[in-house]
Amino acid sequence: MGRHANPDIRRAFAEFQDQDTPSKCNKVRCLHCGFVRAKNTTRQIEHLQECQSYLASPDAQAHMAQMQQQQQQQQSAEAIDTTMSQAPSQILNGQAPNPNLQVHRRGPNTKRTRDGKPIAPNLPMPPHQAPSLTAHLLATCSHPFTQATQQPFLSHAGCGSLAAGPLSQWLVQDGHYSRGYIRFVGQLLAKIRLPQTQNSQFHPMYRTMDLLISALNNMRREMQFFEITATKYGLVLGQEGPTPITRALLDLFVSASSSSASLLEGMVVLWGTEHCYRSAWQYASSFSTSMSTPSADSHIVALHQALIPNWTSPAFSKFVDATRALVDELANITTTRDGKEEMVRCEEIFRQICWLEERFWPDVNGMGEETETARLGPQNGIGTMDNATFNGPISQNMNGPMGSSTMGSQMTGPMNPNGMNNSMANAINNGPSMNGAMNGGMHNSRINGSDSDSTPGPNSNNGFTQMSQIAQGS
Repeated sequence: MGRHANPDIRRAFAEFQDQDTPSKCNKVRCLHCGFVRAKNTTRQIEHLQECQSYLASPDAQAHMAQMQQQQQQQQSAEAIDTTMSQAPSQILNGQAPNPNLQVHRRGPNTKRTRDGKPIAPNLPMPPHQAPSLTAHLLATCSHPFTQATQQPFLSHAGCGSLAAGPLSQWLVQDGHYSRGYIRFVGQLLAKIRLPQTQNSQFHPMYRTMDLLISALNNMRREMQFFEITATKYGLVLGQEGPTPITRALLDLFVSASSSSASLLEGMVVLWGTEHCYRSAWQYASSFSTSMSTPSADSHIVALHQALIPNWTSPAFSKFVDATRALVDELANITTTRDGKEEMVRCEEIFRQICWLEERFWPDVNGMGEETETARLGPQNGIGTMDNATFNGPISQNMNGPMGSSTMGSQMTGPMNPNGMNNSMANAINNGPSMNGAMNGGMHNSRINGSDSDSTPGPNSNNGFTQMSQIAQGS
C-alpha cells in the first residue's frame, strides 16, 4: 500500500482530533481492536498486518482474495507476453518498476560513441594566467635582445680567447655603470609610497622595497668583489671616463627614475639590464666546454673562476626572476589612466636597453683582440674618437634609441663615414693620431696576477641569496 488514500485503511480506522493534548494532533482508532495511535499511514498498515481481529474480519478476507486474483492475472500475463513482467495495476501503485525502464542498456559505464570514436574526456580547465609584461617585451624585442646578449666579446670570453685589453676596458666601463646603478636604485626607492596594511610582507609595494634594498646591498658587494678580483688576478684597470654608450646608459637610469617616469618604468629598466647581463654571461658560459686546455693567462682565469660564475650563479638567477615577477605584478595592478601609453613607454625603454647593451660590449676581431673601430675606449677628449664607428642613429636631436642628451653639445650634425662630423674634422686631423697602440699602456698588455690570495669565490660575494623569499612572495 502506498502513502495515498487507501479505502481499506479508512474502513479499518476512525480518525479524530485529540483535544486533551496542547498540540491537538490527529489520531486514529482501530475499529476492530480499539488501538489508538497518531495518524500515520505506514504505522496503520503495520498494525493491520498484526491485528488478529482485523485478519479474522470479512474485510481482510476480501482483501486477501483480491490479492490472489491479481497474482493469478499476473502469471497469465507473463505467459502471454514475456515483455510485461508486472501487472499494470502494480506499476501504477508503485509496487513494481516500469518494464520499459532499462538500466545500463548499453552496458555498465559505456559511453555513447560518435562516428566510431569515444567521447573526449572532460579535461580540467587550465588555471587563469595573468598577462605578463616581461614575456610581451621579450617576444616583441626577441631579435634586439639576441643581438644584445650574443656578441663576439662574450663568445671569446667563454672560449678563453679574449685579449686582456677588451676585458680591462669593459671592467672600467662596468664600474661607471655600477656607480650609476646605486643612484638609480636609490631614486626608485624614493618613488615608493608605503600604505599602512596588515601582513606587509605580502604587499607589492613592501616587496618592491625589499627587493630594491637587496639590489643596493648586492651591488655594493659586487663592487667590492671586483676590487678583490682585480687584486687577486692582477687585472690592471685604467682611469678612463665613461664612453658615449656608458653615458647613455647612465642617462637612461636618470630618466627612468625621474619624477616624470612611473615606478613600473624604472622597474622595467632594472629587470631589463639585469636580465641582459644574466643571459649574456650564460651565453658566454656555454662556450666554456669548448676549451681544449685551461688557459694560463690571468685574465682568462679570472673570467672562468670569478666573473662568469658571478652572473650565472643560482642566487643571481633568483634575484632576476624575483625582479621579473614584481614587474609583471606591478603591470597588472597599475591603475593609471594612461595605462596603454605606459605600456608603450615600457616597450620603448626595453628596446633602448637592448640597443645600448649590444654596444656596451667591446668590439673584438676573430682573434678576440680589440679592433680599430672599438666602441669602447678611453675618452680623453674628442680626439680619442678618431676611428670610432657609431652604427646607431646618433643625430643632432638624438632621436635614435640612444636618447642621451649629454652629447648634444659635442655632435651638431650627422656622423660622416670617418666617424665624426665635418665641424670636428680639422680638430681631429691636426691632433695626435690614435690609430696605434693606446697611450695608457692598456692595449694588448699582458696582465699578470698571483694565485696565492685566499679570496673567497664569487658565489660567496654576489650577495643574491636574500632574494629567494622575495621570489616566493611574488
